[in-house]
Amino acid sequence: MSKRPFVIFGAFAAICVLVIPFIALGKAGDAQSGDVQVAARDEGGKALVFENCGQCHTLAAAGIDGIVGPNLDQLLVPSGANSAQMYEGLYTRVIQALTCGVKGRMPKGILVGDEAESAAAFVAAYAGQIGKGPTVDTTTAQHPDPPDCG
Repeated sequence: MSKRPFVIFGAFAAICVLVIPFIALGKAGDAQSGDVQVAARDEGGKALVFENCGQCHTLAAAGIDGIVGPNLDQLLVPSGANSAQMYEGLYTRVIQALTCGVKGRMPKGILVGDEAESAAAFVAAYAGQIGKGPTVDTTTAQHPDPPDCG
């Protein structure tokens, strides 16, 4: 029996196992690819999101890359262009999810009270802001009343 098929297979396997991952891992993004400018006033909200949301969700500004839940940059700002006009609606959506849960996919009460408000403000201001800063000053922005989950 000829060894040629085994040699060809071995060469192919070596390329797949060694060369392709080396090339893929060696690629670097540009200077703006994952950089989000977080204001000092928002570091507390960032820490809350990092600690409580990072297991499931992805959000570039918080430095989280979860594997179960949706990417918040894409889910909340599918156009990739967040704005100050979108802030109140995004805040309401996020505080609702944190406080009341999401249809059995996300448990309610992950954060409550001031912590929920701080995390919701952070997510609403920074979702989709890759390479940019927040859309609003989270300390002076209008925040609707927390939802009643009933």
